[in-house]
Amino acid sequence: MHFAANLSLLFPDDVSFAERCARVAAQGFNHVEMLFPYDLHPQEYLLPLQDHGLQPLLINTPIADDHFGLAALPNSKDRFKADFDRALHTAQSLGVPAIHVMAGITQHLDAQHWQETLQENLLYALAQAAGTGITLQLEALNRRDLPGYAYWNPADVLAIVRQMNSPQLQLQFDFYHSLVEGLPLLETLQSCRDVVSHVQIADPTKRHEPNLQQYPEMLQALQYLLNTQYRGSIGCEYKPAAKFEQGLKFLVILQQAGLCTAPEHTSCI
Repeated sequence: MHFAANLSLLFPDDVSFAERCARVAAQGFNHVEMLFPYDLHPQEYLLPLQDHGLQPLLINTPIADDHFGLAALPNSKDRFKADFDRALHTAQSLGVPAIHVMAGITQHLDAQHWQETLQENLLYALAQAAGTGITLQLEALNRRDLPGYAYWNPADVLAIVRQMNSPQLQLQFDFYHSLVEGLPLLETLQSCRDVVSHVQIADPTKRHEPNLQQYPEMLQALQYLLNTQYRGSIGCEYKPAAKFEQGLKFLVILQQAGLCTAPEHTSCI
């Protein structure tokens, strides 16, 4: 079980992409996440990643000032297709194996209508991604941070994934969102484990690095993943309380809990 550094959240905005790559590599990370790598040409992301031996694992479909994803918005099908095609091209250019398809804010929409739209758009996305080896993922996002998002409970995402019945569509499970919602973490993870292909972790209070002593259920859930031979990544998708490097102390606790076995914390990542 390895950990991936989220290059988008772990650093202040004024830190260059090249410096982010250098600093996570210096701490032993080999894998990274990138939320929205669309500001630069893909090559400008690729070169620093390659220079530091980093494998990007995940990107999201684009968002904009007027939307937080388009996959479930009935009047935006053409925009969704263009955005997904852009995400797919970016993923292929960077060698990224997974794309989180952002559904969008649906609170004022007819439920049946947006659900049918989501299914239609996912069918399009799956057809476009067929043969690429790229997995599509859906993620439940909490209502505190994103009120009105299409789904906040992993159970709802699980139902969509099962309905679509494609091995190329999986569930992205974030400890942070489930804990913010007050869901029982271990039981929720267990209920959808068979379709979980990527996991993320953060403290639910201020989305800082995980406080594993205050939230021991995160340790339990990580142990469960290890016991079930989870082969995906654990994404460090949080905003450090101080500097990025200082926030990695939680990995020592994971070592002490037997979730990392080598003597240095970098062995965990």
